Amino acid sequence: MNKRMLAVLGAAGLLLSGCITTSMQGYADRDLPARPIKHIVTYVVAPVALAPSLQTSIAEEASKNGISSEDAYAILPPTRTYTDADIRKVLNENGVDAVLIVNVGDGGVVKEYAGTFFQGQYSGTSDANGTMTRSGNVANLTLSGSSSGTMTGTATPINRYSRQTTFNARLIEVTSGRNLWVGSGQVNAGGKLFVGNGANASQTATVIFQDLRTKKVVGQTS
Repeated sequence: MNKRMLAVLGAAGLLLSGCITTSMQGYADRDLPARPIKHIVTYVVAPVALAPSLQTSIAEEASKNGISSEDAYAILPPTRTYTDADIRKVLNENGVDAVLIVNVGDGGVVKEYAGTFFQGQYSGTSDANGTMTRSGNVANLTLSGSSSGTMTGTATPINRYSRQTTFNARLIEVTSGRNLWVGSGQVNAGGKLFVGNGANASQTATVIFQDLRTKKVVGQTS
């Protein structure tokens, strides 16, 4: 592999490198759910571009825990105004155990200039003459000459990408109307491969269900 190829690969690594870090804090009610949670509906309040990815990620994480999850709008379409009694009736008729409400604040993708990558090629000729004098084991070389040639290259700007997503969530038991769990946190992503809607949504859903499992709110057996 030549030096030029190594330089290109190094630049690509700089452009694509990154990671995702998360932090969150959750609190569960002192009384566990009256019965194991097997069916939830999820109500997501998020930017339009992020909401579908988050709904999908929550459904995937719920499934890993033996829970079915569906969009709240699927059973309560936003075509009318519902009373509290209407909502409870629909949820009970559909066998829903709990409602997960997730509010998301998204700073969007931030692009910052991080320098310029230059890639070039030189071709030319050189001509030199000189003398060498030797004294014992030491040799001195003196050269003089000229060089002419052409160098061509391209300069590519390098950008650094980052994104911060914050969220607040709560899980409400349908039968009692009480909060079973509340939590909040944030997702920090860096690098072009890690700032998309899918990556942020997946990480948000993952940490929510990790905390629900840790607090034994989900994952119970009857």
